Amino acid sequence: KARKFAEKWGIPRVNVFTDYREMYEEVDLDAVTICTPHRFHAAPAIHAMERGLHVLTEKPMAASSEEAYKMWTTSLRTGKILMVGFQTRWFPQLRLARRYVERGELGKIYYSETTLGGRRRGIPGPTFTMKRTAGGGVTLDLGCYDIDNLMFVLGFPKPSTVTAVTYSALGRNPEALVESGWPWSPDKFEVEDFVAAFIRFSDGSVALLKESWAMHMDTLGQTFILGTKAGLKLGEKLTIYRDEAGTMITAEAEIREKVDIWREKTRSFIEAVRKGEPPPINPAEIVLEQYILDAIYDSANKCREVDVKIPENLAAALWKDKES
Repeated sequence: KARKFAEKWGIPRVNVFTDYREMYEEVDLDAVTICTPHRFHAAPAIHAMERGLHVLTEKPMAASSEEAYKMWTTSLRTGKILMVGFQTRWFPQLRLARRYVERGELGKIYYSETTLGGRRRGIPGPTFTMKRTAGGGVTLDLGCYDIDNLMFVLGFPKPSTVTAVTYSALGRNPEALVESGWPWSPDKFEVEDFVAAFIRFSDGSVALLKESWAMHMDTLGQTFILGTKAGLKLGEKLTIYRDEAGTMITAEAEIREKVDIWREKTRSFIEAVRKGEPPPINPAEIVLEQYILDAIYDSANKCREVDVKIPENLAAALWKDKES
């Protein structure tokens, strides 16, 4: 496959490798980007940093919190930049929502829901649906976005427990293959296509995550946040709900900025490498989110609420200043 790609684009055969370790040894590199299936993010990323290379990896960070934690600690030990490519961090409406929260304009936040809206029929190809390559299903693939979007806006509150359910509702059913849906292989579907998770935070607030690859519904709704002073809803626009002078006000925030989020993700990583500065996405934040993802799977498997177990050094890296 790599050779065919090289031939198509006129890339010299000397630059074609079937083993990333050989590439790290033979080519003078500054950084690598990891775009392998989910189960194969950790090993090439760790090896790259140990060889002195900076790393931009696709989401999710890894297939488990254990792998993500090793990636993070390797970055700390080697001093190499590790950035996880959540390009959604550059959505103007997401950044504006974070500013509303930071300024306290929502008051005390007590409830939120996070979703990309779900797909009526959008199951991806086999590398996403086979356990040995994906590690998990829609929870890892889209749920990681749901969690990162919400945690970024809320300012990374400390999660305490998770209660979750996952279902393989349509993925294994050949009759769910419809003309207007994405093609997939029901016989190679080994993961979940629906997830709902209830997350409790140490500040007393709660959040509901819901996501789907395939369902008999047009949408699961939108991300929204409820506070004691105001609420906000996130979509293509940012809508604010508040009371003013005894009247309920609904206002759409004016967002004139147009951002190529994919370009900004890559540009910011390159800039961090060139300047020797920390990446704009703190990898410790994404490791934390991986522990939430693990707790979702653990709760779904055990059919009960589970604790989110966070290593002490990770907790210190994220909340030491806030708690002191």
